[in-house]
Amino acid sequence: MSSQSNDGVAGSKPATPYWTETRRKMVWGYIFVTPAVLFFAVFAIFPIVFGTYLSLTSYNLLTPPRFIGFGNYFSLVSDPRFLLALRNTLVFVVGATIPVWIASFFLALLFDRGFRAQNFLKTIYFTPILPPLIVVAVIWKVLLHPNGTMTGLVGGFFGLTEIRWLTDPVLSPLMMIVVNGWATIPFFSMIWLAGMAGIPDEIRHAATLDGASGRQTAFYVVFPMLKNTFVIVAALSTIHAFQTFILQYEMTPGQGGPGDANLTLGLLVLKYGFEYFRMGDAAAISVMLFLIILAITAVQLRLGRQTW
Repeated sequence: MSSQSNDGVAGSKPATPYWTETRRKMVWGYIFVTPAVLFFAVFAIFPIVFGTYLSLTSYNLLTPPRFIGFGNYFSLVSDPRFLLALRNTLVFVVGATIPVWIASFFLALLFDRGFRAQNFLKTIYFTPILPPLIVVAVIWKVLLHPNGTMTGLVGGFFGLTEIRWLTDPVLSPLMMIVVNGWATIPFFSMIWLAGMAGIPDEIRHAATLDGASGRQTAFYVVFPMLKNTFVIVAALSTIHAFQTFILQYEMTPGQGGPGDANLTLGLLVLKYGFEYFRMGDAAAISVMLFLIILAITAVQLRLGRQTW
């Protein structure tokens, strides 16, 4: 009996210690990740949840929030100022996305080809990416003064000494689109260039040997292989355009003027929340803007997967 007992003990596997190397690495991984998770939870998840709650309340910053359900959403549907801001935002989004896609793609094609002084021109071209958008807005506000630099450059062709770039209700929204394009086209050109760098040179050489011109190679060889790149450019530019705020806030008179010609949803959130103390309406606009961006981005991603 003792012999069998000793054999059983000798043949059994030794107990595995609890603090193995894998567990230690896992614990340290959690320790290092926890601050980032807490930061994200406090400054991203909590505002989303709390903002959604406020959108269901009547809240003026002076009295406690009073739950009213979807009353804010129903009132916004018939609010003429909200509908105007929505229209202005959609117009800006169209002008700040489709032309940017086209221009950034063609400029990326240009820089993808080797030519003299390419690096020098790249440095100049990609300079608008460096300063923050608020700096870009301040600089362009000076350039677009009625008697400023842009008037001197453009007005001479038409015999004009003063152009109301930012105070004309028709010209001002167009300038917002132009300045946005100036600031964002280089960034999206870099994304296109990164996608083009992944296309093997053998494919282009094969197209050239088959008699394809440079234009045919670009549209029938290069572009079809940039499906994922196009989806990224479309999604990022759309999200950025819907969130437009800085240009209209800094460059236009009255933060959205003249009148409400440049009033966007982002500006309306600021005005309703901190000028009129309609925090419930402001939160409801934020939630609706989030849902609009989510829906359009989802459609873009879905179409991007099915088109090619």
